[in-house]
Amino acid sequence: MSMIEALSLATAHHFQDALSSQARLRHEVFVLRRGLSHSSYDGLEFDEFDTPAAKYLVWRDEHKVVRGLVRLLPTTLPYMLKSYWPHLVEGQDLPSTPGIVEITRVCVDKRLPPDRRRRVLPELLCAVHEILVLTGGIGMIGVTREHLLSHFIRDGIRWLGRPDQIEGELERAFFVPTRFIRPDHHCRAYGIAGSVLANPEDFVLGTKAA
Repeated sequence: MSMIEALSLATAHHFQDALSSQARLRHEVFVLRRGLSHSSYDGLEFDEFDTPAAKYLVWRDEHKVVRGLVRLLPTTLPYMLKSYWPHLVEGQDLPSTPGIVEITRVCVDKRLPPDRRRRVLPELLCAVHEILVLTGGIGMIGVTREHLLSHFIRDGIRWLGRPDQIEGELERAFFVPTRFIRPDHHCRAYGIAGSVLANPEDFVLGTKAA
């Protein structure tokens, strides 16, 4: 089983070129494949949320190339849903608490063989779950197409408002409590058992230091 590594600007030096590799994957997925007008330079995609507060959960292949990514942003600082699409949340305040993280820049390299590719997102979700458990987190928020999230998470999704066109897709804001994030159905199907996080001690230490 692959292991998910968690890194930040403060710890990236322990993970070879994983930080730049995730930016290359984002450029491939969002700029080249989807044709979105995201900021990029020299084949690297980036935005204003790539700050010391961002945590990157990466799935790397045997050549240490990032093939899957989830970026975690704290809701105590500016984050994408609050900054760009607050209208997607109806009848309630947007979260601003250390216990809730926003998942962003979720992507998987379609060039991976299907038998490997299908495991990447379930393992990344497992890592998100593990980190929230380790840090006493309440849950995660984000913006996605409904069917993508409900394919992996079968229970516990709370939709925060009506869908709207976001970057060319009909997307919707969501909240998922920590206990529902691990995709148990897919874990059973693909033999994903136990912990998938390669460096939980680094992430916990980094979170406390922040």
